[in-house]
Order: sequence, then C-alpha cells, then structure tokens
Amino acid sequence: MADTAALMKRAEEAFAKKNYDYARDLFLSVLTIDPNHEKARKSLYATCLSKIKEQGAKSKITTVILKGKIEAQLAATKDPAKKMELAQKYLCDEPNDARVRTALAQALVDTGHVVGAGAEAECALNVDGKNLTAAKILCMSLTSQNKIAEAEKILERVAAHAGEDRDIAKLQRDLAAKQTMKKGFEDAKDYRDIVKNKDQAALLEAQHHLIQTDEQFQAVIANLKDEISQNPTDAKYPKKVADLYFEKKKDYNEAREWYKRASSLAPQDTVLRDKVDDCAIRIWDVQIDAAQKNSDPKVPQLKTERLKFVIQSYERRVADRPTDMVLRFELGKAYYIAGPAFLNKAMGEFQQSVKDPKKKMESHIYLGHGFRKLKNYAQADTQYAKAEESGVLQQTLQLDIWYNRAVCSFEAGKKEQAVALANKIIEVDINYKDINVLLEKWQNGA
Repeated sequence: MADTAALMKRAEEAFAKKNYDYARDLFLSVLTIDPNHEKARKSLYATCLSKIKEQGAKSKITTVILKGKIEAQLAATKDPAKKMELAQKYLCDEPNDARVRTALAQALVDTGHVVGAGAEAECALNVDGKNLTAAKILCMSLTSQNKIAEAEKILERVAAHAGEDRDIAKLQRDLAAKQTMKKGFEDAKDYRDIVKNKDQAALLEAQHHLIQTDEQFQAVIANLKDEISQNPTDAKYPKKVADLYFEKKKDYNEAREWYKRASSLAPQDTVLRDKVDDCAIRIWDVQIDAAQKNSDPKVPQLKTERLKFVIQSYERRVADRPTDMVLRFELGKAYYIAGPAFLNKAMGEFQQSVKDPKKKMESHIYLGHGFRKLKNYAQADTQYAKAEESGVLQQTLQLDIWYNRAVCSFEAGKKEQAVALANKIIEVDINYKDINVLLEKWQNGA
C-alpha cells in the first residue's frame, strides 16, 4: 500500500504538470502492483484522454489499422493476463475504444480482479451507454462490494437497451433479493436473531463480500459451528471458518488454528498445510511491521526467521507439487534473498519456473541477476534479452531491463554497448535511477 501511495502521489504531480507520459507510466506501475486500484485506473484513463486532447490523436487510417490488429490479437489470445497486457497498452493510445476496454474488464474478471474490472467497465459504459457487457461487469463488481443500490441504478440506466436480454432481467431480480436480505440483517437485533434464518447465513457464507458487519460475521461463524457439530469429520467446515478469519478479520492466529483443525481431518490435502503456513507467514509480517514502526532492533532477526520458515515451507510445497511452476518461482525468490550460499539453488528453481508463461519474464530477469553475480556476463545478458522478448513490457520494466543490461555490459568490459544502452534509457527518462552518473563515469573511462 505504501508503494502504491507514493507512486500515486508522483503520478498526480506529473499529471498536474502535464507530463502525461510520465504520469501514464506511474499509473501503470500502480496497476502492476494492484490491478484493483480503482483510482489509478480512472486516473490513467483521464491522463490518456488529456494527452490526446492537447497533443492530438492518431490519423483515422492508423486508428483503423491498430483497431483491427488489437481485435485480432485479443481473439487469438486465450491467456487473460496476456489479454490484459495487450488491451492496456492499446488503450493508452486509444482510451475511448469501448470494445477493447470491455475486453480488458473481462480479462480482469477472469484473473480475479473484480474491483479493477468494474472501473474499466464503468469507463467503457460512459463511452458507449448501450454496452450491455460492460454494464453486467460493472453490476457484478458493484455487487461484490455490496454497493447494491448503485448496481440497481446501472441496470435501470441500460434496461431500455436490453431488449430480451435475460441476464439483465435476472440481475435485476437478484439485486432486489439482495436488498431484501440486507434489510433483514439491518432489522435484526444481533447475530442470534440472524442465525435463526439459515438461508441468510448460508448466503453470506457463500458470498463473503456481502459480510459487512461484525454481527453478520458472527452469524456465519455460528452457522458454520453448528454444521461442524453435525459433521465433525468433514474438513470443509473448519476450513470455511478459517477462510473467514483469514480474509475478513485478518485474524491469522485464529485462522491458523482452524486450518490446523481442517488439516488434521484431511491430512492428504496439501493445500490445507499451505494455508497453515500462510497464516504463520502473515503473523511474522505483522510482527515485523510493528517492530519496524517501533524501531525495534530485533527486526533483522525477525526477517531472518521469517525467511527460514518461507524456505522450509516452499521446499515442502514444491516436494508436494513439483510441477507447480509458481511455487518453484516463489521458492527461487526466497533462495535468492537468502544470499550467495543459496544462489545456485535459486537459479535451479528459476530455470524451472521460466517454463510458466506467467512467470517467464520475471524468471529470466532473476536468472540474469544470478548469472551477473556469478560474473557470467554473457549468459546474464542473454537472460535479460530473453526477458525483454517475452512479452509486452511497461515502460518502467523496459527501463529496468535496459539498466541491468547496461551495467552488466560495462562489467563485462563492453563499454560501447553499456553507453549505447544508457543513452536509450536517457532518451526515455533522463532521471532514471543513477544512469546519468554512470554514463558520465563510463564515458570518462571510470
């Protein structure tokens, strides 16, 4: 959150100064960290519109060509994360393309970023008031945030264009039912009243996002405990209790105890063991955060203990599921952070995780860092180059790769290549890191 807050502040300052390219890249960086950042999405849209208004749009012929190209790319791409990258890049130049923005919203839904999807759908609907797909996504997003009244207004707005669309009619009925249920909870005196209605508690349990008050939370917990008493050997009920404490209350100690209970009932379920470990990691995070705020000298010790546990946990997870490349990537990162003694182990994991399209780019970058530490500069540059070729890059990531290639080239004795890469960076962002200082040293033979 601190990272996104600082980036948002810099982006807003850049926008105020009409430095639209820099503002755009900073907003994109926020979205890389938090795809659900609603304000960043709407600010990015406003930034791209402002740039076009002041600097002019592309010619109609170019626009038609680019539109045909992006629609073909999106149609041919199955991976929603890749669709997000393609659509986001295109929309920076064509922000009012409602169809592509709707495709971006759907890709966000497919990757679990419902709030971000709602922001993109809202922008698309503002451009094209008859866009029923965008309206449905926006309603789903608003409903997930318990903004039932706002969702109903959206449906009223598009109902005239819906014709025989059964989805719109069903959404209206569902929202009306949710409003009724919400009113029932508001009228109840406490969770004991609520839990008497099993249907209401079960609906809340199935849709965590509808739980807004402690009374509602306690109602669902009480209902689940009743289920546990009736089904004492079924692991799914203690897991549901644990999920609620983990996701809604952020009470990781309580969640861990319930996950342990579930795991003891289903010892063959490795994911439940993961959940127990995830709680322990979150507990360490809370302790480290508190220690840092209090300038506690035990911070380094806590971080070391956390890292040891993470390595132990992910070694166990990889042993359980050796073909899960995301787990191997996370284990590789933990080894890398652990220092030189674990470098070869880290690189071995990254050489596996590079097979996963979602982790390909990051894995190549880490491999580049690893080979550079080993002073194998030729292989390091090869890995950075592969990272550069592995997908659509946002500007900040592109600059980071060029920066690492430049430093690596200089350390390898390839001064001309280092200077050339440094100049490429300066052409895009003259203030990027310490590139000006490095360039001056390299040119002066230092």
